Amino acid sequence: MKKNFPLLIPVLPYLIMTSFIFFILPTLDPNSKYFTFFMLLIIPAYCFIASFIYGLKNGNVWFYPIFMSIIFLPSIFMIIEIKALIYGGAYGAVAILGMCLGSLLKKRKDDEPDSEE
Repeated sequence: MKKNFPLLIPVLPYLIMTSFIFFILPTLDPNSKYFTFFMLLIIPAYCFIASFIYGLKNGNVWFYPIFMSIIFLPSIFMIIEIKALIYGGAYGAVAILGMCLGSLLKKRKDDEPDSEE
């Protein structure tokens, strides 16, 4: 655990913000159109953008998308039915995609030779 502790520090701000986003869900009425809009557009967009920025700064860290999926679990049990577990997996997949794209850009930027003349 001590070996992975320096990797956990940069993850914390992203996970705290993600938990705030996910815990807004219980305040919404599950039968409203805003709830569906939030679940299908807002949360995946946030997951992608946050993961992209995280990947751009820190590269690939295997546990980040897993944490993104796990943070969604309390919302499922608080207000959403168990059939919404698929959303947690989808948010994790979006997080993997964003993080991989961000880390790919980071690698390209790091591999570019500085063109000082």
